[in-house]
Amino acid sequence: MSQTGWPLLPLLLLLVPAPAAQAEALQLGSTQMFKLVLSQPTGSSRAEYDLVVPLRETATQRYFVDAKVFAEEQPWIGAPAGSGFFQGFGQSTRLGVRTLIEAGNGFWGASAGYDSLWQQGAYFQQAGLALEYNRQAYQLVLTAGVPFSAPSVQQVANVPLSSVNMQISLPTGANGLAVQPRVYLVGSDSTGTAVGGQLQFTYSFARTWSATLASNYDALTGVGGSLTVQVLLPQRTGAGLAARINPDLVNGFAAAVGNNGSRVIRLDNQPAASGN
Repeated sequence: MSQTGWPLLPLLLLLVPAPAAQAEALQLGSTQMFKLVLSQPTGSSRAEYDLVVPLRETATQRYFVDAKVFAEEQPWIGAPAGSGFFQGFGQSTRLGVRTLIEAGNGFWGASAGYDSLWQQGAYFQQAGLALEYNRQAYQLVLTAGVPFSAPSVQQVANVPLSSVNMQISLPTGANGLAVQPRVYLVGSDSTGTAVGGQLQFTYSFARTWSATLASNYDALTGVGGSLTVQVLLPQRTGAGLAARINPDLVNGFAAAVGNNGSRVIRLDNQPAASGN
């Protein structure tokens, strides 16, 4: 290269675009959820524990596994004579992804997985899936559960039900209080199909504590009701995430996938599983 070409080299380097810096990953970490569902005396109260572990986090996405275990007690009224305290045990596993949209003011999610229930000598299984769309003012969730095996014993009175559920969460105008109407379709070959509805009111305490009062009706089990108390740990405020996610959405973005009528297998003699 001639000596006259050397002074042009720094100028040419200035014209070459620098590589774009990648946005920092969200790094929200794991989430735990504790939930207690208190049913009417003829139903089964339930205790649940969820552990949500991120598999991969980027600046706008979170891939995760959500593992739930739960235990159900015998009904206070109508339990078989001589039965123990516990009626059944179960688990639910979901693989999911959530993606931030609208500059962090909303997100959508999808998840799918496997659920099982051990109850009174029988073992039930199903596949489940969920779609969710969240904004600061509302949440829309679609879920489904489909049993894929017969009970593990030949003579059993309980029949697992397929279900499709749609729920929307809306603010009421009162601070911390949301209303969540749900419509659902449940049934099996032996029971037929029934349309049902559920109305929930959820009051949130300090972002991660909440209590939900629910009442539902369908032709298979009639009227049901429950009170649900749940807590998420840790409590996140959005600090350190800059403007990438709305602080009011950060706990929901990292939370467990809700039941919404599908993750806890429903049998034909049980009311709809409540709680978010």
